[in-house]
Amino acid sequence: MRVTERNRRKIQEAFAELLAERGLLRNITVTELARRADVTRGTFYNYYDNIYQVGAELQNEIEKRLFSEYDNLTTVEDVENYIDNVFVFLRSQEDIYGELLFSDASAEFLRQLENGMDERVSAVLHKNGIDNKAVELDLLFLINGAVAIVRRYYRKEVDLSLDEIRDYLKEKIRGLFSSIGDKILA
Repeated sequence: MRVTERNRRKIQEAFAELLAERGLLRNITVTELARRADVTRGTFYNYYDNIYQVGAELQNEIEKRLFSEYDNLTTVEDVENYIDNVFVFLRSQEDIYGELLFSDASAEFLRQLENGMDERVSAVLHKNGIDNKAVELDLLFLINGAVAIVRRYYRKEVDLSLDEIRDYLKEKIRGLFSSIGDKILA
């Protein structure tokens, strides 16, 4: 990892830790963030103009990695691959997002995760001509429930792995899709 990437990563990790501790961005200063990240204030300002940019960068990373690349799902296999990728991302970023999800400051991240996943999986239903409110509600329960369990995982409130949560979600979505027909299972 290059120095630039390493410094940016250290700043993001320190940001997540401080946000978990303080709860609000306005309670974090550049000085304490730089100190926690073990970089100088000047190094911080080489990458960011202010604290809010760090948060925005993390949000943009979520958008790019979890949503932008997955707007064309059409089958349950596509959905399962998408779910795999979401959980690979969560695992690869566990230090940063673990801190965010462990804290009470995680509402925006959780909302974005729930809405993004729901939009992509619901789109599969619509692309296949399925307009069923009960199925959409079941799907919403599955996704929101899975996201809540992921948060509980990071808070160490459940004795499950991310793989177990992922596999259970995929199993339930496959069951839901199979209940509405073979069209989506291709």
